[in-house]
Amino acid sequence: MLAGFDHRIAELSGVGAERLEDADALAALIVSAASASGISPGGLPLVRRGPQGSCIALVCLDGHLVMHAAPARGGCLVDIVVRSPGSAARGLEVIARRLGANPASVAPPRQPPELG
Repeated sequence: MLAGFDHRIAELSGVGAERLEDADALAALIVSAASASGISPGGLPLVRRGPQGSCIALVCLDGHLVMHAAPARGGCLVDIVVRSPGSAARGLEVIARRLGANPASVAPPRQPPELG
């Protein structure tokens, strides 16, 4: 039997552009959020910078955290998946609080389809 997963996806708004332009600080934030979620990183965060922002991804043995930052818009999209008993909501709370963000929309938890 597979362990369940907790999944949260949120669009955060009201974030200062300077916070979203610092991809290295966002990578450190993703690591903190993973810890708060109850999962351990499988390595260093992957950081990709582009003309409209950056993407930071952290792959863990029991889930992942991904952030797409858009400084010009003052927001970001955050996707967190953790294997139970971890809590994606705790990781999302850490990110939103440290960025001083307003959750524009937070999707309800999704249950993965049954495999087998």
